[in-house]
This record gives sequence, structure tokens and C-alpha cells, in this order.
Amino acid sequence: MKRLSVVVLLLLAAGASVLAAWRWCSSPPGGGREVVFVVERGWGASTAARALKDSGLVRSSLYLLYRARSLGVSRDFQAGTYLFDSSMPPDSILMAMARGDVIPEPTHWVTVPEGLRLSETLAVLSACLDIPLDSLEDAAADDSLVAALGIPWMEGHLFPETYEFADTLKASEVLARMVCTGLERRDPSWEACFESLGLTGASAVILASIVEREAKLDSERPAIAGVFLNRLAAGMRLESCATVQYALGEVRERLSYADIRTESPYNTYLHAGLPPGPICSPGLASLEAVAHPDTAAGYLFFVSREDGSGSHLFARTLAGHHANIREATQGRD
Repeated sequence: MKRLSVVVLLLLAAGASVLAAWRWCSSPPGGGREVVFVVERGWGASTAARALKDSGLVRSSLYLLYRARSLGVSRDFQAGTYLFDSSMPPDSILMAMARGDVIPEPTHWVTVPEGLRLSETLAVLSACLDIPLDSLEDAAADDSLVAALGIPWMEGHLFPETYEFADTLKASEVLARMVCTGLERRDPSWEACFESLGLTGASAVILASIVEREAKLDSERPAIAGVFLNRLAAGMRLESCATVQYALGEVRERLSYADIRTESPYNTYLHAGLPPGPICSPGLASLEAVAHPDTAAGYLFFVSREDGSGSHLFARTLAGHHANIREATQGRD
């Protein structure tokens, strides 16, 4: 009987200890300390439990893991930034992560205009988002990122738009969002139009980038696209000043004869066909102009008026082009 009493007392003591441990594990650490807690994408219950324990928000990671499984939320944690309090019960923390009760992340608005080359776009992003320029350059040069996005180059694919970017985005995530935005905005019917013109999706972007840099008025973009397509069909060099400026690495108000003799695969005064890649990021208007060009007019030449209007004079013949040049440059010293 005495031995039985001892066993009973030991069992009661053990039960009391287990109950005390349970109550201790299930109670919050206390102290009212606020903690900004970040749940990364792909986190499961085990990872979240360890991180919460390390942050001082729960007493036991094992208890939290048990509760996550009991509540059926061990696979449902939503990525984001949370504001927790060390006085919150573990169950409340788990359910907040399952619901996705994230706090709003600080954001930045960035406007990327049409016609910027890759280096210019990265400089704008770096200045506005406080992301080191070299991080953006490394991401843009990452072949695995380019391949994952399904594009041949990063140049020409950072879609010009006004964006709201969260403060927490990495360089690669910023670039990926810009590329995906551009791909989503394209009219699906354009692909068939490009194919009918003998263009691939990649070559269409190259041509659209030239149209973007040459055209000032949306109304003239189809005609300018038509000029370049007519020249390609006739076996003529494109002779685009915009491609020479890309080869020079700067925009010059007026090109010299020495400039247009600059050796570069991007110099379409020297080399036939399209350049090897885009010269800027075109907007939707230039892409649409390439999909629906005005080739029927038969124009092979154009020259910019020098009256500040941004418009051009178009011609079908070299003689007509020379006449347009004289008209466009009247009054020039």
C-alpha cells in the first residue's frame, strides 16, 4: 500500500509538472514588446516556429509546431511583414500568419518613360528605390533570370510604366515585375502580325525600339515602322540615326559623318538588317506600330522637321528625300 501511494504521488507530481510545462509553453513571453516579423515565401511551420522562438515571441518552437498542426495551418502561412506583440498567445500569432494579417509595406512610386536604354532605366530605379546600382546591373546580366522570364535579353524588355514597388523587393524581383508587366500588356494578336511580316517576337522588339527612338508623334509611328520594313524588304540598310547614337553611347543633337562611320554592329548605316538587340525599351504604341505598320504608302525615307513639331517628312524616292531635307532644314545656319 505504501509503495502504491508513492507511485500515485509520483504520477501526480509528474502530471503537475507536465501541466505546468504545458501552461508555460502555451502562455506568451509577456512584456508587451512589439516585434516586426517577416515570413518569407515557402516557409512551413517548422521554419516559422524556430524563427518565432528566436525572436522571443513564443516560449517553445515544439509547442508552436504542435499547435500549428492541431489548428490545421501548418502549410498556410502567408509571406509578408507582420507586427506581433510578445504578449500575444501563440494561437493568435499562428492564425494571424494563416490569415495573412500583414502590415502595409513602405512603397515607392517610380515612373520609367519610354525610350530609355537599359543603363538609363537601371539608374532611374536605383535612384528611386535606393537599390545599389551594381545589384540591379548584376540582376540584369543574370542569364538564369533572363531565361526564367522567357526573354532573349533584358535590354528592351523593362516595360516603361509608372510602378509602385514595395520597399522589400530585391533587384531581381523589380526587374522581373517590369518584364512581366510588358509581356502581359501586349495584345496577343500581335504575334501573328509579326509572323506575317517575317518578324520573330525578338526582332519585333528590336524594330519597335528603333521606332521608339525615331518617332516623336504616335500618329507617325506606323509610317516610320513601314519605312524600316520597306527598306528591309528592298535589301536596303536601315540607316537609323538612333542606332548610331546607341553605338556611340550618347544622344547627339546632330550626327557627323565621322559618327555614322563608327564601327559597331548597332550602326545600321554600315550593317544591313536589324541590329543584334534592342536599343531601348519601346512602349506599347511602338510595338503596335510594328504589328500594324503603314507599308502600303511605299515610303523608304523620312527626315525630321526642324520646327520643333516632332513631325517628319516622308518620301518614296531618293530625289524626294533630298527635297524634303532641303525643306526641313530651311533656315539652318
